[in-house]
Amino acid sequence: MLLHQLEIFTQVAEKNSFSKAAQSLFLSQSTVSTHISNLEHYFGQKLFDRLGKEIVLTPFGEKLYPWAREILNVKDRALWEMKGWTAKIDGHLHIAASSVPAKYAIPTLLAKFLGEYKGIQFVLNQSGSEIVAAKLLNGDAEIGVLGKQYHEDQLTFIPFLQEKLVLITPSSIHLNNHISITELVDYPFVFRKSDSGTQANVVQMLHTSGITLSDLQVVGYCDNLEALKESVREGIGISIISGIAALDYVKSRQINAYELAELPEKRMFYFAHHKKRTLSPWAETFIHFCLESAGLVSNQYASLPD
Repeated sequence: MLLHQLEIFTQVAEKNSFSKAAQSLFLSQSTVSTHISNLEHYFGQKLFDRLGKEIVLTPFGEKLYPWAREILNVKDRALWEMKGWTAKIDGHLHIAASSVPAKYAIPTLLAKFLGEYKGIQFVLNQSGSEIVAAKLLNGDAEIGVLGKQYHEDQLTFIPFLQEKLVLITPSSIHLNNHISITELVDYPFVFRKSDSGTQANVVQMLHTSGITLSDLQVVGYCDNLEALKESVREGIGISIISGIAALDYVKSRQINAYELAELPEKRMFYFAHHKKRTLSPWAETFIHFCLESAGLVSNQYASLPD
């Protein structure tokens, strides 16, 4: 019973909410409250304080949390080892990823990972980079994959995959491969939405070269990569996107891809998790697996312009 109460306690602590913890555990909120009350009675200490609408750990709760999380992870590791690598393991991976890794990197790696580690179930949510970071902070995801670092005081970032950004144009436009950023002002431009990690990288790159968005002929914004690639394919404008994301349209000759002379050679994607959250053994294993297998993704776009 105490182990179950510690599991409930960690869920409330990580989500800062009794109702969210109840939803994730498929329990009623009253049941969660009862278990927390019983745990407080067991220790003779209050575990949570309510500050307005927020639930926060008391000093005693802060001390208990890392021990509770470690106890639960030891339990998970024991089950993991005892059931064996090829036996059915009741593990769950909840991954939040920005659009490029969610579409073009994680599925490739998940397919191989799930083939080796049977019985793991996963949830993969695609969101903007800022929302991915928010999901990690509020406990709605255990692992994040994104192209920009946010809330570094609360999140741990692990470099995962390097890729390059490329300039894409309609197939009817032919440019020198190493075009200068200053030449972009001559063409209509289509951008990603503002919470995109790629968009943030592009804006920073332009700023470094002394160019602002107001200097460009911006004709529109798209909230996803497919809409943006289709807009470029139809001749609406040019854009700068992930090389991985451009690959399918480039190979089918629907768009052209070019390297920008001033563009940084590589862009980094990161795994991220909450600093206060000890990862489950299957989450740790998945991250290590991906770090060792990132070449599976990199090799897919080796044919893009260098």
